Amino acid sequence: MAEESLYAVLGVSGESLQEDIVQAFRARSFDRDALEKGGGEERLRFTAWAHAYAVLSDSGLRAKYDASGLDESFREKFALALGLALKGYDDEMLAEYLSRLSFDEKTIAELMAAVSRVREVPQAPSPGRQEDFAGYRKLRAGQGWQWVKEGFLLFRKSPLIWIVLCMILTGIGLTLSLIPVAGEIVLYLASPLFAAGLMQGCRDLEGGGELELAHLFLGFRKDASQLVRIGGVYLFGQILILGIMVAFGGDPMEKLFFGTADIDPATLPPAETSRVMLALFVGMAVSVPLMMMIWFAPLLVIFRRLQAKDAMQLSFVACLGNMRPFLVFGSVFLFLAFLSGITFGLGLLLMIPLIFTSTYASYRDIFEGSPHVDIEVE
Repeated sequence: MAEESLYAVLGVSGESLQEDIVQAFRARSFDRDALEKGGGEERLRFTAWAHAYAVLSDSGLRAKYDASGLDESFREKFALALGLALKGYDDEMLAEYLSRLSFDEKTIAELMAAVSRVREVPQAPSPGRQEDFAGYRKLRAGQGWQWVKEGFLLFRKSPLIWIVLCMILTGIGLTLSLIPVAGEIVLYLASPLFAAGLMQGCRDLEGGGELELAHLFLGFRKDASQLVRIGGVYLFGQILILGIMVAFGGDPMEKLFFGTADIDPATLPPAETSRVMLALFVGMAVSVPLMMMIWFAPLLVIFRRLQAKDAMQLSFVACLGNMRPFLVFGSVFLFLAFLSGITFGLGLLLMIPLIFTSTYASYRDIFEGSPHVDIEVE
């Protein structure tokens, strides 16, 4: 049976104008988030539509197709480039990756232009469609343990680099913490940028690529402004929580935080001890919503291209809808923290990388509908 023509793929005729081709592609891909993030048939359908649009929307490629038929080599290369773009590769990263595959400059430019045309088509509204940030999955409690297992598989894929990256990150954090006030401000603002880079490292590792030291700083050149805004909200939230705890804990809590005097909890009067305990409890309770806002926000910025505000809103809602698996997830890490304590901190060499890798696994499960990270451990 003859292969369907690119015009038939988009449901247009050979005489269709440019605006007809654009509208046909928009109409088919109105639920682009689901198509891009889905697997199997959904991804194949979107890739076929995108390829047809990329060819027919360019006068040169369209004329070549009309004269000679389908260029199978271009279709395969375009599918590769589009797949990388959907994984979060920006233009610079995509061009660099294609050049490493020994594609010539003309081919790279052609592929980059084709992918850009697909990206630039505005998404069509759909009747009854919810807001873009409304899509996430609610999962059963047992998935919290599954995230940890999948995170461990990613860690095993490149354990030495993970340990080195996390040691460097820890060293940066300790160094900044030695600088009064300014160092801590910089650390809070930069935390989402570091996290974003490591999450991109997880995605590259999952896709068969390599985890590199450069991943740690990737967030500083990709969506940096949005990531810094997330860090700013994190900083403001921590300051607000500190103020609430001081308000509940009174003078002992203020001295404890600001180091204005030595505090021995054993010598505190019962009334002040109760105030301090209440302040600690309130502080932990208020910290939970803040962490829910921040938890997935860097990933949503770099993978879904959301603005910081929408990313934090979706992160909060998704965490709220998945409290049961997160309770399991948190319990596992409390146990790992206990093991790290009795091993004189050696367990942190596994625990810290595992936080990043399992967070990525949870993101894939909740937002991309992929409950199992498909990688092979050598």
